[in-house]
Amino acid sequence: MKKYLLSGALVLAISVSFAFRPDEVHLKGVIEDSTCANSKSQMTPKDSRVACVKKCLKSGATAVLVVGDKIYKIANQKAVLKYAGEDVSVDGTVSGDTIQVTKVTAEKS
Repeated sequence: MKKYLLSGALVLAISVSFAFRPDEVHLKGVIEDSTCANSKSQMTPKDSRVACVKKCLKSGATAVLVVGDKIYKIANQKAVLKYAGEDVSVDGTVSGDTIQVTKVTAEKS
């Protein structure tokens, strides 16, 4: 009887752990810096935006993903730094307002 009870508890524990996994997502947005991401004005042309974001990142800001009005903190900064200021597609897992990036691809303008 104890063997069946232990097996049942183990199956239940594994099932619960899968139920609370972070959601995997595919998002399209812009890699911006945390300093300017809250600004409602968009920088144009794109070259100015890229230069500005890179400058802010070098000054200590962190990279964030902006999707519409939503700003996601990026858990693994190194994965996105080369896309600073670029339009991107991002795959990853979201937990709260933070995304753990698994794949980044530049969007063609």
